[in-house]
Amino acid sequence: MNLVSKISLFLSLTLTLISCSGVEMLEISNEKKEELKVARKKVGPPKSKKTDKSKDILDDSKFTDHSHKNEFVKVENTKAVSDYCNKIDEKFRKYGWGKSHCDSYKWIHVRNSHLGQPIMWTVFGDEVEHRIEPKNMTLIFCGVHGDEITPIKFCFDILHHLYHEVATVEGQKKLKNNLVAVAPIVSPDSFFKRRPTRTNARGIDPNRNFPTKDWDKKALKLWKTRYRAAKRRYPGVRANSEQETIFQVNIIARYNPDKIITVHAPLTILDYDGPVVSNHVHDEDGLALKAEELLNVMSEKANGYRVKNYPFFPGSLGNYAGNERKIPTYTLELPSSDNRNHKKYWKMFRESIDFALFHAPMTRREFAANRNKEKLD
Repeated sequence: MNLVSKISLFLSLTLTLISCSGVEMLEISNEKKEELKVARKKVGPPKSKKTDKSKDILDDSKFTDHSHKNEFVKVENTKAVSDYCNKIDEKFRKYGWGKSHCDSYKWIHVRNSHLGQPIMWTVFGDEVEHRIEPKNMTLIFCGVHGDEITPIKFCFDILHHLYHEVATVEGQKKLKNNLVAVAPIVSPDSFFKRRPTRTNARGIDPNRNFPTKDWDKKALKLWKTRYRAAKRRYPGVRANSEQETIFQVNIIARYNPDKIITVHAPLTILDYDGPVVSNHVHDEDGLALKAEELLNVMSEKANGYRVKNYPFFPGSLGNYAGNERKIPTYTLELPSSDNRNHKKYWKMFRESIDFALFHAPMTRREFAANRNKEKLD
């Protein structure tokens, strides 16, 4: 091979090597790019705050039971109760309160109002066990006066709170040793009027009609003198004559509650009737001290809500249950009946109510023999 041929072959081989090298480099570059693309797909975009929050919720499931969201589900009730729940929903829409979810509760209905509307209640906890071994029992009344509408929404807020509680592990623990009964509309006739009233369909104040020991002697006399026979406070011609009152008397006898919470408006106070610390000599197991402590804690948890010793009256629940039967009875008077303030009121007292229901057990007491024999008719 001559020199020219050798040079030509050398140049050809060099160009070929350079060319091959360039192709190889190009192929490697493309592979790298594909690898990067695949890598990006596997890694994904940077985690947003929302993604991190979701992860936190999942991690939290180690400590909290999230297996049941406990969405509101309709349950079977009687036709009378179902129709009544529809009526409640109409009122809720009127007042801008959203859904009552009344049809998600199993209601106990044994008595009607004068106009034939159900006076009903529902229970959280095991009532059968309560009869065998009494639990820490709280009884809640709302809507005793129909024109005090925010307490009715407040009671449904309590119901919704309890409904969601039963879906959690912690909620089940709470209900193991506690029983809660809620009657959200004690006086339906007065609430469902076009213009709600304090008195019932027969013109009688249900909170002046309880069969207290002083009723016969003082009820009508006080009504005529102190209230100048004001129609709003008429106690009736005889004690315990009204369906709304009989309902409360019977349900108290049925459950023998450790405490009663009744919600009214608009005095903006937290009132207490029942065993008092001044009678501590007769305070078995410190019931009066526990009752007073709960009163103070409820106030503190509601940003220092005003506590006032409001007097009880002949025929009132405070007199009947708190004074005569020594059942700690707490009257929460919301600031107003303005339907627009319902969220504010629940937010204000949510912690107080939860504490009162689950973290403030009271000492068991026995009613008088004749009270124990009474049954809910």
